[in-house]
Amino acid sequence: MWRREVALSTFTFALLFLAQEAIVNQIRLPLGGFSLILLAALIWSSISEPEIAAVTGFISGLFMDLSPSTDGPFGHWTLVMVISCFVISYLGYGDDALNSNPAGLILMTATTVVATLFLYLVIGLIFGLTVGPVSNVVKMLFGFGLWSALVSPIVVPFIAKAHSIVYEGTR
Repeated sequence: MWRREVALSTFTFALLFLAQEAIVNQIRLPLGGFSLILLAALIWSSISEPEIAAVTGFISGLFMDLSPSTDGPFGHWTLVMVISCFVISYLGYGDDALNSNPAGLILMTATTVVATLFLYLVIGLIFGLTVGPVSNVVKMLFGFGLWSALVSPIVVPFIAKAHSIVYEGTR
């Protein structure tokens, strides 16, 4: 399959995983914060074809499962990310009005972050994980959506450039 592209995107997500664990997780933000690898995977998937998005979801989900702060069983994030990345790519695929508009891409990404976290909670409940009080869950979902909307404009240009280097070979 696309050996070069998969290897380069895996390396890119490995670097993002290291940045997430070494820098972003050390910052205590009000209302929860954000996940750099989650944002990057959803942005990467929204500008990719659905097949590439599913592979991106698998790679990013594996890295998210490797995180020490993950509560669920191994593979939980992988399942959620494959579904979310495929869906965001499928919904945005071929819609140049959405993908060429940075505000639309940011809004779609921030909304999908909240939907992904909600899907993580629902699948976690099916797996038997305990979830805190509803007020904490709502606060966390709101916080992640807010911080994702604030951080996305900074992250989008870098992820778009990395995506074009990996899949188009441009510098």
